[in-house]
Amino acid sequence: MINRLLPTIVLLLATSPALALGPLPADDFLADAVRPGLGATLSFDTLPEPPPAPESRGDTVPDVKAPGYNRQQAALFNKLIHQVAREHQLDPQLLHAIVTVESGYNPGATSPKGAQGLMQLMPDTAARFGVRNRADPLQSLRGGARYLRFLQGYFKQDMTLVIAAYNAGEGAVGKYRNTVPPYRETRDYVAKVLASYESRAGQPLVPSRQPRFQLILPPPRYPL
Repeated sequence: MINRLLPTIVLLLATSPALALGPLPADDFLADAVRPGLGATLSFDTLPEPPPAPESRGDTVPDVKAPGYNRQQAALFNKLIHQVAREHQLDPQLLHAIVTVESGYNPGATSPKGAQGLMQLMPDTAARFGVRNRADPLQSLRGGARYLRFLQGYFKQDMTLVIAAYNAGEGAVGKYRNTVPPYRETRDYVAKVLASYESRAGQPLVPSRQPRFQLILPPPRYPL
């Protein structure tokens, strides 16, 4: 009797979702990384790396050249970008840098993951910030600008984290103890946006980190 039931029991164990053994989906580790908000794009690396220490955050962003862009295409949206930047009290060169990396100034750009428009908003992010038509340049810029303003307050003006969160979501940044998440896509994204901004503005968006300790020498003693 037991021998006859054994194949049935094995089949049930193999097909039961609760009991089946096997690896979790590759993107399962991001299940809590994108809450409460969704970034403009999401990374689906196979496995996450261990969280880096806060002191090593700068080492996670590679050095890259500023990405190229079509200047004529960019000129078409220059006035609109400056308008939205004024409305939301943002640096227009930051918006330009984000648009350059996200869509290359193509309002019809759509990513394989579902991001759309100049600012490459995901559907949930668009809904969260009041965007009904992601392909509309003005709506896309305003939605992305609202998200950037939210992130600036959320991360207390730490622009490296703001840019990282725009890509991966503030939940992902928080998951890794307020450091750049160890996703290759996000690290490259932050590097490209920073390089694009510096190329446009003529100065870095994020100042160089100052040494934690400074050696102070006593003044020289002169004979009386």
